[in-house]
Parts: sequence; structure tokens; C-alpha cells
Amino acid sequence: MKLLALGVDHRKAPAPIREALAFEGPRRDEGLDALTKAFPGGEFVVLSTCNRVEVYAAGTSSAIPTTGALIDFLAHFHARPAEAFATHLVDHHDGRAVSHLFKVAASLESLVLGEGQILGQVRDAYKAASARKAVGPILHAVFPHALRVGKLVREQTGMDKGKLSVASVAVDVARDVFDTFVDKTVLVIGAGKMGDLTLQHLAALRPGSILVTNRNPERALAAASRWGGRAVPFERLEAALVEADVVVSTTAAERPIVDLATYARVQKARKNRLSLILDIAIPRDFDPKVGDLEQVMLYNVDDLRAQAEQNRQKRQKGVDPALAIIEREAHLCLANLRHRTHAGAVLRQLGDYADAARLREQESLFARNPEFTQAQRDAIAHTLQRLQNQFLHHPRAAVRTASEAEAAEHPHPLLHAVKSLFGLAEREGRDDDVQ
Repeated sequence: MKLLALGVDHRKAPAPIREALAFEGPRRDEGLDALTKAFPGGEFVVLSTCNRVEVYAAGTSSAIPTTGALIDFLAHFHARPAEAFATHLVDHHDGRAVSHLFKVAASLESLVLGEGQILGQVRDAYKAASARKAVGPILHAVFPHALRVGKLVREQTGMDKGKLSVASVAVDVARDVFDTFVDKTVLVIGAGKMGDLTLQHLAALRPGSILVTNRNPERALAAASRWGGRAVPFERLEAALVEADVVVSTTAAERPIVDLATYARVQKARKNRLSLILDIAIPRDFDPKVGDLEQVMLYNVDDLRAQAEQNRQKRQKGVDPALAIIEREAHLCLANLRHRTHAGAVLRQLGDYADAARLREQESLFARNPEFTQAQRDAIAHTLQRLQNQFLHHPRAAVRTASEAEAAEHPHPLLHAVKSLFGLAEREGRDDDVQ
């Protein structure tokens, strides 16, 4: 039993290489079909995201492709010369392949440490491979375990807690200030890249209404339309501020666009209701003194960056505990794989032993009774086969249960007991175990 992970990621390969090797949309299914056709008996999962393209393979030594054969496959499938990408590829074998997958699922290999999207991408890759019948008993054991590890790391280390971008931290601050957003109005000032990114995060809060204003009315209208908001003419900014409970300002103005006197009027018109202002513009859009007004909470970009850096440090502290979890779970996964291999060998030997005994007695019976008709012979053969299956049902079930139990360093004692009871030979090919 062997495992191989081969691919490129954001650390080792530039974007053009990753794009050239990507399995996007229907190409993933085509790739899985081509892999199973090219390497019969092998098991395959293709993980293709913006930041990584990886092929996971498993099988016996004769079924699993070598690294070179898989590189040749990628070159042929993508119609690219191997020398154009081979130096960027990284391969992991056997136990290291399992550990690598677990790190990927736990987001330790992600561009953004602790990001949650990768776990869903690993799940989708496994489901797609299962649907194409490209997965067998080895990867059916490894990938669900990887998904459990990814979830476990998040639960026990908190690595997914706390956002890392200014825009997402701004939205986290809003969540901390307000319990609900169904009755809140959000105003975004500026319709550039940062404003649109902030709108994307804010839309997930499902506020009662979203307002967008910009000096360029067409850009304001386009941004508002994308996120189900309403465009407000920039000359009506003060009126929009009166409506807004949350303000996110992202313009590129050279000086503040809202001074203390203006927002004092706004807050009076708001009857002093609580307002949250997230000024992530550089230079600042709001006079810092606005934050001194009663019931006004003003955060600037430095405040949000400081929080993002704190979040990043907290996530980094979770790396060592995450690695400890991964090491433990990878060891357990590999032990389980070895035990299942041993159990499979015992089951095959038990079946071979029973088949040989049944056929031997069946042939002896037929030789002593040549008068049996073909119908009688068929009936006897069928009865003996059913008797064998009934006799072996419980031993087989017990062996399978033992192989699926919590794995220790050595195979379950029941496997040795079955081999001893039935006089089965020691399993051959132990050097094919995954290491």
C-alpha cells in the first residue's frame, strides 16, 4: 500500500504555473477519469484551488504511478512540456503524504493561516473523486480523517478566530458593537476596491439597508447594485450620515471630508443614537475629534490594523498545537491503514482456505458419486457455498470490526487468533506497508 501527493502551491510555483496545471470546472472530472484509465487499480483525488493544484494517489506498488509517470500524465493532460513546470512540483510519499494532506486541511499550508475555505475545498475534491469512483479503500480512509483533523484543529487551537484583513476586521468590530443588523443602515463612502471589498463583508451581516455614495455616481450605482444597496448622490452625504448606524469610509480624499461640526449636526439629527464609524481611508476621511462625541465610536485604519496584527499573532500561536494534533492523527491514520491491510490479507487468506477446503470435499463427493446429474451437482455446490458463507460470516465481521477499532502500534490480537485457529500462513508483502 503506497500513497503519493504531487503538485504545486503558492509557495513553490508562480500563478501562471498554477493556472496552467489547474483542473477547473469539468476538467476535474475529466482529469479523474483520465487518471483511473491511465493507472488502473489506482485511487485518485484532485485538489485544485487558486493557491494549489495537487493530485493524491494511492494503491499497491504496482497500481500507484511513480512521480515521473504522474508528471508525464500532467504534461500530456494539460498539453504542456514537463520541463515547463516539473521544477515547481513537490511530492510527498506515504506517511508524509498523509501529514501533508492533514496540514492542507488544517490550513497550515494556506496563503492565509487559519482560513476556512480550504476545508470545504478538500471536502469537495473528495466528493468529486468519490462520485467518479476514483477513490478506493485507502483514500476513503485518509480523506475523511483529514476533514476531521481540519475541524479538530480549528476547534482546539482557535486558528480560524479573528480576521486578518482591515476590511474584515472592520466588520468584526461592527458585530461586537451591534447585536443585530436587521434594523440598521450601513453607509459605505467610496466605491473603489476597498469599498467594494468591505461591502462584500457587510452584505453577509444582512443589514436592513445599504447605502453607497461616491463622487462618481456611476461607480456608486454599480457598487450598490452588486450588493443590493442604494446609491446616494455625494452632495447628500450629510443626509446619508443621519440615516446610517454604521459608516465605512474608504475614499482617497486628500483631507477629511467630514469635520467635527458637520458630524455634531448629524448626531443631533440622529437624536444621539449610537453610531459606529470605521474610517479605513488614508488620509483619514473623518476628523479624529468626531470620536469624542457622545455615542460615537470612531475607528481608524491604524486601530483596525493593530487588531488584525493581534489576530495574526494569536493564529501563529496555534501552529505548534496544530502540528501536535496533526502528528498524532497522522500516526493514528497510518496505523489504521496498516491494520486494515493486515485484516484484508487475513480475510483473503481465510476465504482462500475455505474455498480450497470446500472445493476439495466437493470434488471428492462428485468423484465418489458419478451418477449425480448436473442439476444435483449444481444444487450441492450452491448449498456448500452457502454453508461456507454462513460459517465465515461472523469471523469475517469480527475481523473487519477489529480492523476499524482504535489502532494501536500492532494489529488487533484477533487477527493473530484467526490466523492461528485456521492455520493461515503469515501474510506476504509486509514491505508494501505505508510508512
